Amino acid sequence: MELFAVIGERVRNKSASPAMHNASFKALRLDAAYVAIDVPRGELGCFAQLARFNLRGFNVTMPHKEEIAKYLDGVAMDARAVGAVNTVKVERNLLVGYNTDYMAVYRLAGKLMEGARVLVVGAGGAARAAIYAAVKAGASEIAIANRTKERAEALASEFSAKFGVRARGFGLGEAPRADVVVNATPVHDSVLAPLDEAKAYVEFVYNPPRTAMAKLAEELGVKVIDGVEILVEQGAAAEEIWLGVKPDRGVMRKAVLEFLGIK
Repeated sequence: MELFAVIGERVRNKSASPAMHNASFKALRLDAAYVAIDVPRGELGCFAQLARFNLRGFNVTMPHKEEIAKYLDGVAMDARAVGAVNTVKVERNLLVGYNTDYMAVYRLAGKLMEGARVLVVGAGGAARAAIYAAVKAGASEIAIANRTKERAEALASEFSAKFGVRARGFGLGEAPRADVVVNATPVHDSVLAPLDEAKAYVEFVYNPPRTAMAKLAEELGVKVIDGVEILVEQGAAAEEIWLGVKPDRGVMRKAVLEFLGIK
């Protein structure tokens, strides 16, 4: 049996990824299993060494998406550009990092970001993925808003220097209006940015599936790409990388909703 995992802090019994991937593996008739493993910050290197001999692949969630790269044998070009890894493939005991968060945002919202003003709320690994998706989609300008303004400004400077895009950093209360707004933070119960000029809203939080921002977007008639859609799409992209398969996203989505207690 091939073994896969998601790692992070406090992911056991809280992540929907095991339910989603195990349902997908069953539908694909694969002899594989997927588990959630809590890995404290100080034990990431130890986990990586164990993974190369025991896992076929694994996903990475908070707070390890940026740090994991230092323990890998290689990082795909897009993941290197993002500056964060959320998917690792184990091949011949070598660890290679990818970023399927950016793939999910780009696949689901890329056309909406083309030529648009994009606002990304957050400054961590998920935010990096969303910013890179906006860069790749050809956004006209990118705003990054974060509770710590200095982190937002540093991220804006980094992406401006790397890709020659118009990017600016703001404090959370200074977030400008935009055509596409992305919440790349774990905050689910507060309105973090204005949506009155938005055409689309992208949410990374999937539990609860209807966050305060998503509800506001729906009330305003803004197109919502919710956290469940992002989770399923990045998970499908991960299975494509690990196994070269085309998973059934309907099966994966159903498993996530069942895990969340939604029928």
